[in-house]
Amino acid sequence: MELSQTPKHALFNEEKLAELHQIAGGNKDFLTKIAQTYLKQFEDKFPELKQAVQREDHEQVEQLAHLLKGASYSVGLEQTAEQFHTLERAGEEEVSDDLDPVLDTIEQQMERFSVEWDDHFDRFN
Repeated sequence: MELSQTPKHALFNEEKLAELHQIAGGNKDFLTKIAQTYLKQFEDKFPELKQAVQREDHEQVEQLAHLLKGASYSVGLEQTAEQFHTLERAGEEEVSDDLDPVLDTIEQQMERFSVEWDDHFDRFN
C-alpha cells in the first residue's frame, strides 16, 4: 500500500480523513460510529496480539497484525498501520526480538486516537 506524505508526528493521514468526512456527508454520528467500530476491534484484538507476541506464536502475530493494519489504514491511522506492518513482517519472518517498543508505540498512538479523531472532524464543521 502506497503511503502519502504524512508528517511523522501526525497520527492521521489528512487525505483519508477528508475522504471519510465526504463519504459520511459530514454526519458526525456516522463518523463516531466508525471510530467506535475501530476502537472495539482494537480493544478485542490488540490484547490477543500482545499475547501472541509473548508466546512467540508467529502465525497469530502475522494474522492479527495484518487485520489491525488494514483497520488502521481504513480510519487514516497511517503511522499506527505502519507499526502493525512491522509486527506482521516479524510474524512472517518468525522474529520475536525487540517487539515490545512497537507494541508500546501502538498503545501510545491509540491513547491519542479519540481526542484527535474528534478534533479533526470538528475542523470540517
